[in-house]
Amino acid sequence: MSKVVDIYIPLDARPVCNETIWPVAQEQLKHICGIITEAGWEPNVLNPDGFVASVAEGIRTVGTSKGSRLITFMAGWTYPDFVVSPLWQADPDTPKLLLGSTIPDYPGAVGLLAAAGGCSHVGMNVSRLFVEEFDKLDTYADALKTFLETGSFEYAAEPTIDIAVSDENRQKAKAVVEQLKGQVYGGVGPRSMEMWNKISEADFLKYFGIARLGFDGLRLAKMAEKIDDNKAKKAMQFLLDNGMELKLGDDPSKVLTEEMVVFQMKVYYAILALKEQFGLDFMGVQDQLDWIEHYPATDLTLGVLNNKLRPDGDGESFVTATEVDDGAAITMQVLKLLTGGEPAGFNDLRYWSSDENLYWFVNSGALAPYFAQGSNDSLEGSWSERQTPMYFKAGGGTCSVVVKKPGVVTWARFSYRDHQLYLCAGRGVTDVPTEEQWLARTERCSRDWPQWYLKLCGKVEQKINSNHPMTAFGDHLADLKALAEELGIPFECYDHCEPADL
Repeated sequence: MSKVVDIYIPLDARPVCNETIWPVAQEQLKHICGIITEAGWEPNVLNPDGFVASVAEGIRTVGTSKGSRLITFMAGWTYPDFVVSPLWQADPDTPKLLLGSTIPDYPGAVGLLAAAGGCSHVGMNVSRLFVEEFDKLDTYADALKTFLETGSFEYAAEPTIDIAVSDENRQKAKAVVEQLKGQVYGGVGPRSMEMWNKISEADFLKYFGIARLGFDGLRLAKMAEKIDDNKAKKAMQFLLDNGMELKLGDDPSKVLTEEMVVFQMKVYYAILALKEQFGLDFMGVQDQLDWIEHYPATDLTLGVLNNKLRPDGDGESFVTATEVDDGAAITMQVLKLLTGGEPAGFNDLRYWSSDENLYWFVNSGALAPYFAQGSNDSLEGSWSERQTPMYFKAGGGTCSVVVKKPGVVTWARFSYRDHQLYLCAGRGVTDVPTEEQWLARTERCSRDWPQWYLKLCGKVEQKINSNHPMTAFGDHLADLKALAEELGIPFECYDHCEPADL
């Protein structure tokens, strides 16, 4: 057997992101290669001069792989299909490891989880390894050596607990399944940033009885442009009157402007027009990458739609997932129905501290203002500021909160394993930070985005096949298990303990 380890390094499609992160990745790579060499193997970096920045480039690069081990190193957020389709071209018998950086600045862990979801979807077996402090070799050298020696690596896992399902849970689940039948889901735009999170029209019908309609982003943009300025300005004033802070300024290259917010409120009404015209029950909107190259981001729009209290609202939230993540959208819709109509949360699993069992759920802004304090009567505790210029050229505001409602939380996610849809879920409790804790945690972690800190009942990063776990206040785990049974799909609980044990 050859003792060559091929190392493949994909990242982003945006040159500015790759240029920013490449120097960081080079230093991290030196430590990785040092461990490989010390273990008696030969590291072979397939693209030593820079990140792979497209699927086509990735396929060509992985096509040169000749080693007996293949490591995909993600030093920051990585487009998932820069991993999945290229790795599919490699020898299926070659052991594959996804290695992701968990540093808060450039979260390769998020890219790893998204890529793992795609690999799982198509039935490709990969190991996963997360590294934060690359210079502390003792924190990950043994794991990496285990992969080299055996061809696989798995974190030590505690046994998960069994969740009992009552007749009441089954009746509730059956009612939700009946509600889903005949609904219509609308997806705006193609898959976001090459993510493997789409559910096919056939599977929407097969499992849920839901029709899936697709819309071009251009349709939404043109509809938004036709919305009256005064109507959009009144919606903006509604946000202010109900307690949301808009961090406005005059320089669009650096701060949120009134013009950006007005356009986002036009998009809000355009989405509601699509809802009305096509009878949509919930939606997903791409946003990244096509939209944000030309228009303000939709994050503020989507966060407000996911809220009960909203401009010209009907007292109901309208589930709208960012990044046109179909799996997220249907999970949110299910959580909404299980909770009697309460808002459901859209999140990224951004960072975690194993020592503290503390998980940071951080996304660009589709989290409803409701989650600030658990109130449907006020937008207080929410704010909006300009999205990071490096990523969001045309700006646009977030829908930001720091979740401060204590108590039990349920997370859930519909995902795929070898083309089979399944449902995974677990629980935790909100860790309510002080102002000082929040400021410290966000110093290197997207302070302009909504933040939810959780103590979880299981180490979800070891198993979850998505970077997007959806959330709801309360314990709904038994209901979700019953719902999976009603749908006839596998259910996976990742909890090692009860929320009361945390």
